[in-house]
Amino acid sequence: MAAADTFKKFTDENGSFKECLINDVRGMLGLYEATNLKVEGEDILDEALAFTTTHLKSLVKHLDYPLAVKVSKAIYRPIRKSLERLEARPNISIYQDEASHTKLHY
Repeated sequence: MAAADTFKKFTDENGSFKECLINDVRGMLGLYEATNLKVEGEDILDEALAFTTTHLKSLVKHLDYPLAVKVSKAIYRPIRKSLERLEARPNISIYQDEASHTKLHY
């Protein structure tokens, strides 16, 4: 339960998730993926899952490629629930198209 308490920093004084999180889609996507590691009894993670799912679904249609694809894929099948080998190749292609990816020079 101590790990779940870490997520309290994302809530306001009323216990609701901070609205400013909506402006950070990558951060919200990370939070969404983290909530999929929850175990029974971690209520804050249940709330975080509902919050991030709702907002990511509403934002995805306004996002540009490749972030829109990452969000769509995560909502359909979170990393935790996917088969790594099947997801690796498509994710490599998406990563290559991100402006922030590290280019290797040999």
